[in-house]
Amino acid sequence: MDNETTSEKDVLSPAATAELLRLLITGEHQRVSSTVLDGHTVWIKRYDVERQPVAQWLHGALTPLMPAAFLRASPSTNTASAIEREVRKLDAFREAGLPTAKLLFRNDRVLVLSNVAPIAQSELDMLARHGEDGAHDGLLVQAAEALRRAHGLGLCHGRPHPRDMFITSDGRWGFVDFEEEPEAAMPLATAQARDVWLLFLQICMQAKRPDTPQSAFDAYFAEPPRLVAEELRRIIRFFAPLIPLLGAIEHWGLGSDGKRVLKATRFLKTALGNAAATPAEMSQHDIKPKKGYEA
Repeated sequence: MDNETTSEKDVLSPAATAELLRLLITGEHQRVSSTVLDGHTVWIKRYDVERQPVAQWLHGALTPLMPAAFLRASPSTNTASAIEREVRKLDAFREAGLPTAKLLFRNDRVLVLSNVAPIAQSELDMLARHGEDGAHDGLLVQAAEALRRAHGLGLCHGRPHPRDMFITSDGRWGFVDFEEEPEAAMPLATAQARDVWLLFLQICMQAKRPDTPQSAFDAYFAEPPRLVAEELRRIIRFFAPLIPLLGAIEHWGLGSDGKRVLKATRFLKTALGNAAATPAEMSQHDIKPKKGYEA
């Protein structure tokens, strides 16, 4: 490390900072790792050790040709700008009053973040192992509620997944891992609708009870975000032609990604269609973007 290294909020003690620098210089160059500093578990995210996957690079290269806004990739970044993006979004969520990890240290290659626990996906896995289907699916519904609250504040996560959400000791839901910024490549409502679609890929796939996706849908649309509902309909119309094809091979080797798309698209097509029959439930309000944050 060089003299560009800075402590973001002077949270780590001098001894912990020295130990961190030693680890960064001599330790394994893992993309994400954890260690104990000042008696607390911290997470180290290195942005300089992993090449961009070919599929991700291709997605970015083809973005100008994408026929629909929600298919666009987040703006491409180098190591330093990727860190700036994650810090910017981390700060936006915190300033909006939502729990996030604390930023303990940063430079132009590394972020060090406080530990957050429990991670929602870990809780879901534990409940599934113990056969607690009601509590398990209750968390999925709460995840949809948490995303609604974030969207209601004019925010967009970019890649919402239970592994990127956590539950505080007082029951509040928080978010981590802000590595995507679709709202910089498309309208905010489109990016938020994309968030909803991505989360329902997980909700529909992981739900133990058949009525859980509808409960989660109702939880998200409890405060009707009309613009998001309209953009979500556009996403589902785009994927709807895949339903017969994916359905035909659902039990004949369809992979997990295909199953997630099939389950979520089937469900959301029906749920949005039912909601359209009672438009008063979903067209009363627009989501207002947080001032100064909409791209």
